[in-house]
Amino acid sequence: MANSTSKPSKDDSLSPKEEREMREALRDIFATDFPNQERRGCPENVGDKLKALAWRRKFPEAQEIISHLGSCSPCYQEHEEFVRQHKSRQRVYRVAALGLIVLGIAAWASWALMRNRGTHVPQPPSIVKTPPEPASPPPTQEPSVLEPKLPEIQVVVLDLRKRGISRGENSNKEEDLALPKGRLRLSIYLPIGSEAGDYEVRISGRRDHIVMAKGRTAVKNRINTLTVELDTSAFKAGNSSLAIRQSGWAWYRYPLKLN
Repeated sequence: MANSTSKPSKDDSLSPKEEREMREALRDIFATDFPNQERRGCPENVGDKLKALAWRRKFPEAQEIISHLGSCSPCYQEHEEFVRQHKSRQRVYRVAALGLIVLGIAAWASWALMRNRGTHVPQPPSIVKTPPEPASPPPTQEPSVLEPKLPEIQVVVLDLRKRGISRGENSNKEEDLALPKGRLRLSIYLPIGSEAGDYEVRISGRRDHIVMAKGRTAVKNRINTLTVELDTSAFKAGNSSLAIRQSGWAWYRYPLKLN
């Protein structure tokens, strides 16, 4: 077996057209229509091979992996995650290179300006003091009107960093996530490897109760965090479902209990 982690040659890499055609043919259909939670029939070391394929590398089993993606939604979703990571890494490299160019140009322009005009120390602006305005009389107080108080917002954190896609059979069932009922300011720690961007959150309960919210991720303490506000006051306590997706991509679902 070829080492899928070795550096590929230029002739071995997939062309952008080949990769685009492959992804357009599989996206949406194979992301959810072929559930395989037990990962039966998945090739050996499938994670390394999916990463090699997503990072435009060729290896002897490449055609076999491509064929397998058409019948296994978990492998397809994992391959798409590797593709997003690769693109994000490339964007970081491009932004860093552009930043170095901008800094070089700014340093050269500053040096040229100092050379032509000499060092100039700006003088602080003069301070002009204005006399204080006479205090205005307090406004006439009107009788207060009692307004109904809304329920307080509860701040809740859900940690999904270790609830990504599994790579093999796992007999240990993870405990369901839990949320209180009411108005929530929900901070979600996304699974490791999730991209920054716009996300959608949906909670589905009994009797077709559904609440949805949208938000944009932010990195807090090196954790990719999504913060949204939801109101689950109308839900009944018990089993529900939490679904999260990056805008335009497939949903990731988690069992949820509302207390």
